[in-house]
Amino acid sequence: MIGDMVHYTFDDSQAHIVSVRNPGGARGQVPGVLPKPGDKLPAIVMHEYGDGVVDLRVQLRGTANHFVQNVPQGTAGQQGRWAVRS
Repeated sequence: MIGDMVHYTFDDSQAHIVSVRNPGGARGQVPGVLPKPGDKLPAIVMHEYGDGVVDLRVQLRGTANHFVQNVPQGTAGQQGRWAVRS
């Protein structure tokens, strides 16, 4: 499972964290298009805790990644959850 590609669906909290890191596209901040709640993006499983809970490295649109910890598995499109790619 570590290294597998999955889909992560952003929730309000994680979308806000990314937007705070990039309030206006200033130098040194996250490049690319900011995710909105409900956006589904590819992610790589970086660590497994068990019972479907993992750490993910989410590929944002552009050149940046976003690290999300302790993400439970869910159904496709469920916000704040990851699902096997379909």
